[in-house]
Amino acid sequence: MEGFFQIKGSNCPHYDGEIDRRPSYQKLIATTKIKPGIATDDGVAIHFINQEIQRIVSSRPDAKAYKVYYDKKILEIELETKYLGCQKEQSFPQKL
Repeated sequence: MEGFFQIKGSNCPHYDGEIDRRPSYQKLIATTKIKPGIATDDGVAIHFINQEIQRIVSSRPDAKAYKVYYDKKILEIELETKYLGCQKEQSFPQKL
């Protein structure tokens, strides 16, 4: 199917959405059960082109994406994430 491909490394969605998700993902990486990868909080999407991250966006102001890997300890690098909303609540026209 055009547009679909395997992304190298692991991926962990809902990184902040479940109490055990973050520590479980980190343990799997630390014990080499899975490869290092990218974790995303609820509401975050990543746009890839040819295996390269082009843009990371969020529907929540505090939601982020992280590169997670092990180098004598678990390390998280916060990736630049653009919040798509606005500070004030928007009102949208109602359909008739």
